[in-house]
Amino acid sequence: MDVHEKKRIARGVKGRFVRGCLALLGLWASASCGGARPTYDYTTELRVMRTYTVGPGDVLEVRVWHNEQLSRRVTVRPDGFITLPLVGDIVCGGKTVEQIGKEITEKGQQFYTEPLVVSVEVAELHSYRIYVLGEVTRPGEFTPTGQVTVLQAIALAGGFTRFAAPNEIVIVRKDAHGERRIPFAFTAVVKGGDLRENLPLLTNDTVVVP
Repeated sequence: MDVHEKKRIARGVKGRFVRGCLALLGLWASASCGGARPTYDYTTELRVMRTYTVGPGDVLEVRVWHNEQLSRRVTVRPDGFITLPLVGDIVCGGKTVEQIGKEITEKGQQFYTEPLVVSVEVAELHSYRIYVLGEVTRPGEFTPTGQVTVLQAIALAGGFTRFAAPNEIVIVRKDAHGERRIPFAFTAVVKGGDLRENLPLLTNDTVVVP
């Protein structure tokens, strides 16, 4: 075998080796780019959480058309109730403002001849609390005055530590629909622009940063 033949064989072996390495790198890249990432129905999650449910400590603004006696600002007691003149106790804990307004209307029918036109708004938010745990600068409980998203919660906690795995974040949520773990990938939201994952957090949600 002459020198030229040896060089030709060497080039062939080297070429097959390079092609094999590139194939392996391609497989690794496809796996690392989110191929194995869990899927989640964020659209359904947004529909489920569209309305805020009132809790103890929240301040409600109750307005009844042409009725100054019932129109007032009230604080939801620790037992989840408010009390209005004549109407009496109204269950508010765990209900939306629409449900509270409907109950006030129904209870008021026995005291007023004219149907009540009621609107209820959350004037001050005090029962809302979230938790951010794991590899963040200031883990713990937070009580913002308004609803926050996942990114805002991470900012409240001071951002990631150097050891954080921001693409493996999980939101632990437990409500009337059960307990579930919602995946959140920081890169997909911030760089990829997939804002569906940046869900508004519900009270008692826990953001876990591994």
